Amino acid sequence: MRDIGVLLAASLSACVATAVDQSSDSTPSVSDHLASSEAHAVLLKTTADKRIRQGYVDAPEGQIHYWEAGQGEPLLMIHQASSSSEEFAGMVDILSTNYRLITFDWPGHGLSDDPAYEFGADEYMTSGLRVLDHLGVQRAHILGNHGGALVALNLAWKHPERVDNIILSGTSGVKDMEAVQEFSDDLGLDEMNRVDREGQSLSDAWSRYTRYMPNSSPGEILVPYFNNVMVRLRPYDAHYEILKFDRRPAYAAIKDKRILLMQAEGDPFVSDQELLLDILPNAEREVLEGVGLFNFYEAPAQAAKVIKAFLDRAPISAPEAEAPLQENTNP
Repeated sequence: MRDIGVLLAASLSACVATAVDQSSDSTPSVSDHLASSEAHAVLLKTTADKRIRQGYVDAPEGQIHYWEAGQGEPLLMIHQASSSSEEFAGMVDILSTNYRLITFDWPGHGLSDDPAYEFGADEYMTSGLRVLDHLGVQRAHILGNHGGALVALNLAWKHPERVDNIILSGTSGVKDMEAVQEFSDDLGLDEMNRVDREGQSLSDAWSRYTRYMPNSSPGEILVPYFNNVMVRLRPYDAHYEILKFDRRPAYAAIKDKRILLMQAEGDPFVSDQELLLDILPNAEREVLEGVGLFNFYEAPAQAAKVIKAFLDRAPISAPEAEAPLQENTNP
């Protein structure tokens, strides 16, 4: 299933082409129109940036779409639920010079196949490992955002030999599972995923996303908004299962890792992140000021500079006994 942001951009491009064909010779070319349009600047980052190399991994759970860019130490980037790998495309300019960026669409998201059942943190972790194995990457830095931070935690906990430094964006302090369930219930996911004939649910979703990204233009809001709308067409909403992941043993297991905690100042879903500094002795924390919920869409350069500064000065962890790559299977 194609990313609706790319489809919308293609439609806009077709409209531009038609307009040019019907105009005089003095009309700017299609490429001139695209270069100045929000469709090109915002919606087509992964398809327009020639530095980005895309591909698929054939896996038992279906085809997994991934992209990579740059060279250097690998950085695996894991997007949040109801999003896609497009979330990180805005950071290519700053990070790809020194780092090999690798990211993928979770099954049931973006351009990856839908899963046969409702996946959770273990299955999404396995998909990420399949991508690393496909690319021959034994060990990588890891970045996770919101639900992706829980997948990153799971990976660092269960496969520490594959992980160097860790960046957790949009994750909260330690919660017991009762508090997690209460948080999940308060999200009102069933209501958010409702689609009515009048389109009021789509209007409500747009209103939420303009609040989540208060400093962004309508064009910049389109990608995360349409990613959310696309979830309504997929068989599962990943929030339900991903929020069941118990992060407490994972935090206890990664104390020896260097960790960067990131929080967007205007993120309404993060609480008590600063308390993690008390239990993670090698962690540091950065708050992205003036940024809303979707920090990698809204302020990619600001986020990338924070990430680069951390990775540039963070030594690579001493590797455990080197083990050969093994084929991963679903847990």
